[in-house]
Amino acid sequence: MQPDDESNRPIASPRQVRLPRHRLRFLSDKLQSLHHPPPQPPAPVRPIDIVCISDTHGTQPILPQGDLLLHAGDLTQWGTFSEIQAQLTWLSAQSHTHKVVIAGNHDLLLDASFRTKHPDRWTEAQRAAQPIEEEGLKQHMTDEDLEWGGIIYLQDTSITLVFGDRTINIYGSPLTPQHGLSAFQYPKDHDVWSSKIPPNTDILLTHGPPWGHLDGVKKSGCPFLAREVARSRPRLVVFGHIHVGYGIEEQVFDTVGRAHEGIGTGWAGWGSFVEMLVVVVGGRALPQNWRRRAYPTTFANAAAVEGWEDYKVKNAPIFVQI
Repeated sequence: MQPDDESNRPIASPRQVRLPRHRLRFLSDKLQSLHHPPPQPPAPVRPIDIVCISDTHGTQPILPQGDLLLHAGDLTQWGTFSEIQAQLTWLSAQSHTHKVVIAGNHDLLLDASFRTKHPDRWTEAQRAAQPIEEEGLKQHMTDEDLEWGGIIYLQDTSITLVFGDRTINIYGSPLTPQHGLSAFQYPKDHDVWSSKIPPNTDILLTHGPPWGHLDGVKKSGCPFLAREVARSRPRLVVFGHIHVGYGIEEQVFDTVGRAHEGIGTGWAGWGSFVEMLVVVVGGRALPQNWRRRAYPTTFANAAAVEGWEDYKVKNAPIFVQI
Protein backbone atom coordinates (compact mmCIF):
# COMPACT_ATOMS: atom_id res chain seq x y z
CA MET A 1 0.00 0.00 0.00
CA GLN A 2 1.30 3.37 -1.00
CA PRO A 3 1.47 6.00 1.71
CA ASP A 4 -1.08 8.79 1.51
CA ASP A 5 -0.09 11.82 -0.48
CA GLU A 6 -0.12 14.53 2.19
CA SER A 7 -0.67 17.20 -0.43
CA ASN A 8 -4.11 15.71 -1.24
CA ARG A 9 -5.30 15.59 2.37
CA PRO A 10 -7.99 18.11 3.38
CA ILE A 11 -6.69 20.93 5.51
CA ALA A 12 -8.19 20.80 8.98
CA SER A 13 -9.90 23.91 10.25
CA PRO A 14 -8.04 25.69 13.04
CA ARG A 15 -9.26 24.60 16.44
CA GLN A 16 -10.61 27.41 18.56
CA VAL A 17 -9.54 27.04 22.17
CA ARG A 18 -11.51 28.91 24.78
CA LEU A 19 -10.04 29.42 28.20
CA PRO A 20 -12.17 28.69 31.28
CA ARG A 21 -14.30 31.64 32.39
CA HIS A 22 -13.49 33.52 29.17
CA ARG A 23 -17.11 34.64 28.74
CA LEU A 24 -17.32 35.94 32.30
CA ARG A 25 -14.05 37.86 31.93
CA PHE A 26 -15.17 39.30 28.59
CA LEU A 27 -18.46 40.58 30.01
CA SER A 28 -16.72 41.90 33.11
CA ASP A 29 -14.30 43.87 30.94
CA LYS A 30 -17.22 45.35 29.00
CA LEU A 31 -18.97 46.47 32.19
CA GLN A 32 -15.75 47.95 33.55
CA SER A 33 -15.38 50.02 30.37
CA LEU A 34 -18.92 51.41 30.85
CA HIS A 35 -18.40 52.25 34.50
CA HIS A 36 -17.95 55.86 35.58
CA PRO A 37 -15.62 55.78 38.64
CA PRO A 38 -16.61 57.93 41.62
CA PRO A 39 -15.14 61.45 41.88
CA GLN A 40 -11.84 61.86 43.68
CA PRO A 41 -11.42 63.82 46.93
CA PRO A 42 -9.79 67.25 46.60
CA ALA A 43 -6.03 67.21 46.02
CA PRO A 44 -3.89 68.10 49.07
CA VAL A 45 -2.58 71.66 49.26
CA ARG A 46 0.97 70.34 49.69
CA PRO A 47 1.33 67.00 47.87
CA ILE A 48 4.13 64.60 48.75
CA ASP A 49 6.60 64.11 45.87
CA ILE A 50 7.56 60.45 45.53
CA VAL A 51 10.36 59.05 43.37
CA CYS A 52 10.00 55.33 42.54
CA ILE A 53 12.75 53.03 41.28
CA SER A 54 13.32 49.28 41.17
CA ASP A 55 15.60 46.67 39.61
CA THR A 56 18.67 48.85 39.39
CA HIS A 57 20.87 45.71 39.46
CA GLY A 58 23.99 47.62 40.45
CA THR A 59 23.39 50.62 38.21
CA GLN A 60 23.03 54.13 39.60
CA PRO A 61 20.61 56.15 37.45
CA ILE A 62 20.15 59.88 37.98
CA LEU A 63 17.23 60.47 40.36
CA PRO A 64 14.92 63.50 40.44
CA GLN A 65 14.39 65.48 43.63
CA GLY A 66 11.50 64.56 45.92
CA ASP A 67 10.27 64.09 49.45
CA LEU A 68 10.28 60.29 49.43
CA LEU A 69 12.49 57.81 47.57
CA LEU A 70 11.22 54.24 47.17
CA HIS A 71 13.30 51.32 45.86
CA ALA A 72 11.32 48.13 45.18
CA GLY A 73 14.19 45.64 45.25
CA ASP A 74 16.78 43.91 43.08
CA LEU A 75 19.46 46.34 44.10
CA THR A 76 22.06 43.95 42.75
CA GLN A 77 22.84 41.34 40.13
CA TRP A 78 24.30 38.65 42.39
CA GLY A 79 23.26 39.79 45.88
CA THR A 80 26.70 39.99 47.51
CA PHE A 81 27.86 42.27 50.30
CA SER A 82 29.92 44.57 48.06
CA GLU A 83 27.09 45.03 45.57
CA ILE A 84 24.46 45.79 48.21
CA GLN A 85 26.75 48.15 50.12
CA ALA A 86 27.53 50.08 46.93
CA GLN A 87 23.80 50.56 46.28
CA LEU A 88 23.12 51.62 49.87
CA THR A 89 25.95 54.15 49.75
CA TRP A 90 24.54 55.60 46.54
CA LEU A 91 20.97 55.74 47.84
CA SER A 92 21.89 57.19 51.22
CA ALA A 93 23.67 60.07 49.47
CA GLN A 94 20.41 61.17 47.83
CA SER A 95 18.73 64.31 49.19
CA HIS A 96 15.21 62.94 49.68
CA THR A 97 13.74 63.45 53.15
CA HIS A 98 13.04 59.73 53.56
CA LYS A 99 14.45 56.75 51.66
CA VAL A 100 12.70 53.35 51.89
CA VAL A 101 14.08 50.13 50.41
CA ILE A 102 13.02 46.49 50.15
CA ALA A 103 14.96 43.53 48.78
CA GLY A 104 14.32 41.56 45.61
CA ASN A 105 14.96 37.98 44.58
CA HIS A 106 18.49 38.85 43.42
CA ASP A 107 19.50 40.31 46.79
CA LEU A 108 20.64 37.04 48.33
CA LEU A 109 22.63 38.50 51.24
CA LEU A 110 19.44 39.89 52.79
CA ASP A 111 17.72 36.47 52.88
CA ALA A 112 19.54 34.55 55.62
CA SER A 113 17.16 31.61 55.35
CA PHE A 114 17.87 31.20 51.63
CA ARG A 115 21.64 31.31 52.17
CA THR A 116 21.37 28.64 54.86
CA LYS A 117 19.23 26.33 52.72
CA HIS A 118 21.24 26.85 49.52
CA PRO A 119 24.91 27.41 50.43
CA ASP A 120 26.12 26.27 46.99
CA ARG A 121 23.96 28.91 45.28
CA TRP A 122 25.34 31.56 47.65
CA THR A 123 28.95 30.50 46.99
CA GLU A 124 28.32 30.55 43.23
CA ALA A 125 26.93 34.09 43.44
CA GLN A 126 29.92 35.36 45.40
CA ARG A 127 32.39 33.90 42.92
CA ALA A 128 30.50 35.33 39.96
CA ALA A 129 30.30 38.81 41.45
CA GLN A 130 33.79 39.44 42.77
CA PRO A 131 37.29 39.07 41.29
CA ILE A 132 39.58 36.67 43.10
CA GLU A 133 41.61 39.47 44.67
CA GLU A 134 38.48 40.75 46.43
CA GLU A 135 37.51 37.39 47.86
CA GLY A 136 38.17 36.68 51.51
CA LEU A 137 37.02 39.13 54.17
CA LYS A 138 34.00 40.47 52.28
CA GLN A 139 32.72 36.95 51.62
CA HIS A 140 32.31 36.46 55.35
CA MET A 141 30.39 39.70 55.94
CA THR A 142 26.66 39.45 56.58
CA ASP A 143 23.72 41.81 56.38
CA GLU A 144 24.53 42.90 59.94
CA ASP A 145 27.77 44.49 58.64
CA LEU A 146 25.98 46.71 56.11
CA GLU A 147 26.00 50.47 56.61
CA TRP A 148 22.49 51.70 55.84
CA GLY A 149 23.16 55.42 56.25
CA GLY A 150 19.65 56.40 57.29
CA ILE A 151 17.89 54.20 54.73
CA ILE A 152 14.72 52.52 56.02
CA TYR A 153 14.66 48.81 55.18
CA LEU A 154 11.32 46.99 55.21
CA GLN A 155 10.93 43.22 55.17
CA ASP A 156 7.29 42.31 55.77
CA THR A 157 7.11 45.34 58.05
CA SER A 158 5.57 48.81 58.15
CA ILE A 159 6.73 52.35 58.87
CA THR A 160 4.86 55.60 59.46
CA LEU A 161 6.63 58.67 58.07
CA VAL A 162 5.89 62.32 58.79
CA PHE A 163 5.86 64.99 56.09
CA GLY A 164 4.93 68.31 57.68
CA ASP A 165 1.36 67.96 58.92
CA ARG A 166 0.81 64.68 57.02
CA THR A 167 1.69 61.08 57.82
CA ILE A 168 2.18 58.25 55.34
CA ASN A 169 1.98 54.55 56.23
CA ILE A 170 4.19 52.27 54.12
CA TYR A 171 4.24 48.47 54.09
CA GLY A 172 7.08 46.66 52.33
CA SER A 173 7.66 43.03 51.36
CA PRO A 174 10.25 41.34 49.10
CA LEU A 175 8.16 38.23 48.38
CA THR A 176 7.64 36.97 44.81
CA PRO A 177 6.25 33.73 43.32
CA GLN A 178 8.79 30.95 42.77
CA HIS A 179 10.82 31.13 39.56
CA GLY A 180 14.19 29.45 39.53
CA LEU A 181 16.34 29.46 42.66
CA SER A 182 16.31 32.93 44.19
CA ALA A 183 15.71 34.73 47.46
CA PHE A 184 12.40 35.61 49.13
CA GLN A 185 10.24 33.34 46.96
CA TYR A 186 7.18 31.19 47.62
CA PRO A 187 5.37 28.46 45.61
CA LYS A 188 3.07 30.02 43.05
CA ASP A 189 -0.02 28.23 44.37
CA HIS A 190 0.54 29.37 47.99
CA ASP A 191 -1.45 32.30 49.31
CA VAL A 192 1.00 34.28 51.44
CA TRP A 193 -0.89 37.57 51.07
CA SER A 194 -4.36 37.23 52.61
CA SER A 195 -4.86 39.92 55.30
CA LYS A 196 -1.12 40.66 55.19
CA ILE A 197 -1.31 44.38 54.37
CA PRO A 198 -2.09 46.37 57.54
CA PRO A 199 -5.13 48.65 57.74
CA ASN A 200 -4.65 52.27 56.63
CA THR A 201 -1.64 51.44 54.44
CA ASP A 202 -1.06 54.33 52.05
CA ILE A 203 1.85 52.88 50.08
CA LEU A 204 2.55 49.23 49.31
CA LEU A 205 6.13 48.46 48.30
CA THR A 206 6.58 44.95 46.87
CA HIS A 207 9.19 43.46 44.59
CA GLY A 208 6.76 41.65 42.29
CA PRO A 209 3.58 42.96 40.66
CA PRO A 210 -0.01 41.98 41.37
CA TRP A 211 -1.57 39.88 38.63
CA GLY A 212 -2.86 41.93 35.72
CA HIS A 213 -1.07 45.15 36.63
CA LEU A 214 2.02 45.96 34.57
CA ASP A 215 3.16 42.34 34.84
CA GLY A 216 4.08 41.66 31.21
CA VAL A 217 2.31 39.90 28.35
CA LYS A 218 2.50 36.56 30.18
CA LYS A 219 0.65 37.99 33.21
CA SER A 220 3.43 36.95 35.59
CA GLY A 221 2.06 38.79 38.63
CA CYS A 222 0.59 37.15 41.72
CA PRO A 223 -3.23 36.77 41.83
CA PHE A 224 -3.18 36.48 45.62
CA LEU A 225 -1.39 39.82 45.85
CA ALA A 226 -3.94 41.34 43.44
CA ARG A 227 -6.77 40.21 45.69
CA GLU A 228 -5.09 41.68 48.76
CA VAL A 229 -4.49 45.00 47.00
CA ALA A 230 -8.17 45.17 46.03
CA ARG A 231 -9.11 44.51 49.65
CA SER A 232 -6.71 46.98 51.27
CA ARG A 233 -6.88 49.71 48.58
CA PRO A 234 -3.57 51.55 49.13
CA ARG A 235 -3.05 54.87 47.37
CA LEU A 236 0.15 53.70 45.68
CA VAL A 237 1.62 50.27 44.83
CA VAL A 238 5.28 50.29 43.72
CA PHE A 239 7.07 47.22 42.35
CA GLY A 240 9.37 45.97 39.61
CA HIS A 241 10.68 42.43 38.94
CA ILE A 242 9.02 42.13 35.50
CA HIS A 243 11.24 44.54 33.57
CA VAL A 244 9.06 44.69 30.46
CA GLY A 245 6.10 45.81 32.57
CA TYR A 246 7.58 49.26 33.25
CA GLY A 247 4.94 51.95 33.44
CA ILE A 248 2.14 53.47 35.50
CA GLU A 249 -1.63 52.96 35.65
CA GLU A 250 -4.59 53.67 37.92
CA GLN A 251 -7.63 51.73 39.10
CA VAL A 252 -10.42 52.62 41.50
CA PHE A 253 -11.35 49.75 43.79
CA ASP A 254 -14.95 50.68 44.38
CA THR A 255 -17.60 47.93 44.18
CA VAL A 256 -17.18 47.59 40.42
CA GLY A 257 -13.39 47.76 40.54
CA ARG A 258 -13.09 45.08 43.22
CA ALA A 259 -15.53 42.76 41.43
CA HIS A 260 -13.71 43.22 38.12
CA GLU A 261 -10.40 42.44 39.79
CA GLY A 262 -11.86 39.35 41.42
CA ILE A 263 -13.26 38.00 38.17
CA GLY A 264 -9.96 38.63 36.38
CA THR A 265 -7.90 36.79 38.99
CA GLY A 266 -10.41 33.96 39.41
CA TRP A 267 -11.52 34.47 43.01
CA ALA A 268 -14.95 35.90 42.09
CA GLY A 269 -17.70 34.58 39.84
CA TRP A 270 -21.09 35.33 38.34
CA GLY A 271 -22.42 36.72 41.60
CA SER A 272 -19.83 39.50 41.44
CA PHE A 273 -20.76 40.14 37.82
CA VAL A 274 -24.41 40.69 38.80
CA GLU A 275 -23.22 43.08 41.50
CA MET A 276 -21.19 44.95 38.88
CA LEU A 277 -24.20 45.14 36.57
CA VAL A 278 -26.46 46.61 39.26
CA VAL A 279 -23.90 49.25 40.27
CA VAL A 280 -22.98 50.24 36.70
CA VAL A 281 -26.60 50.63 35.61
CA GLY A 282 -27.58 52.44 38.81
CA GLY A 283 -24.45 54.60 38.84
CA ARG A 284 -25.06 55.96 35.35
CA ALA A 285 -28.39 57.38 36.56
CA LEU A 286 -26.94 58.84 39.77
CA PRO A 287 -25.51 62.40 39.75
CA GLN A 288 -21.75 62.48 40.35
CA ASN A 289 -22.08 64.79 43.37
CA TRP A 290 -24.28 62.19 45.10
CA ARG A 291 -21.59 59.53 44.93
CA ARG A 292 -19.02 58.82 47.63
CA ARG A 293 -15.58 60.11 46.68
CA ALA A 294 -12.72 57.63 46.39
CA TYR A 295 -9.02 57.82 45.59
CA PRO A 296 -7.71 55.60 42.80
CA THR A 297 -4.90 53.16 43.46
CA THR A 298 -1.83 54.03 41.38
CA PHE A 299 0.33 51.11 40.20
CA ALA A 300 3.96 51.84 39.30
CA ASN A 301 6.33 49.28 37.81
CA ALA A 302 9.57 51.20 38.25
CA ALA A 303 12.07 48.67 36.82
CA ALA A 304 15.09 50.70 35.72
CA VAL A 305 16.90 48.21 33.48
CA GLU A 306 16.02 46.02 30.55
CA GLY A 307 17.17 42.49 29.81
CA TRP A 308 18.22 39.76 32.19
CA GLU A 309 21.98 39.51 31.68
CA ASP A 310 23.39 42.71 30.19
CA TYR A 311 21.74 45.15 32.58
CA LYS A 312 21.46 48.63 31.08
CA VAL A 313 19.36 51.49 32.38
CA LYS A 314 16.49 52.10 29.97
CA ASN A 315 13.64 53.47 32.06
CA ALA A 316 13.42 56.75 33.96
CA PRO A 317 12.41 56.83 37.63
CA ILE A 318 8.65 57.20 38.08
CA PHE A 319 7.47 60.40 39.79
CA VAL A 320 4.17 60.36 41.72
CA GLN A 321 2.37 62.85 43.94
CA ILE A 322 -0.13 61.92 46.65
